[in-house]
Amino acid sequence: MDPDFDIHDHRHRMKLLRDTGEMSIYDNMDGVRCPACTEIFERLVLIEGRSTSFPEHAGAPFCLVRRAEDIALFRH
Repeated sequence: MDPDFDIHDHRHRMKLLRDTGEMSIYDNMDGVRCPACTEIFERLVLIEGRSTSFPEHAGAPFCLVRRAEDIALFRH
C-alpha cells in the first residue's frame, strides 16, 4: 500500500465526474493503479463527509461511515 497516494499527483490522468463538496468521483482515464492492491481501478470516490450512502449498483447497496479509528462498511 502506498500511504502517500495524492489525488493531485494523478489528477491529470483522471476525469472528474461529480463533486458535491462532500464527495468527489473520478474516472480513471489512464491506468492509474490502486495504492492498496496495485491493480488498475475504474473509479475513485473521495469522501470528505462523515457518512454517505451509495445506491445499488451491480450488487447490494452499501454505506460507509468514517469513524475516529476506522471506516465502517454497512452492506444492505
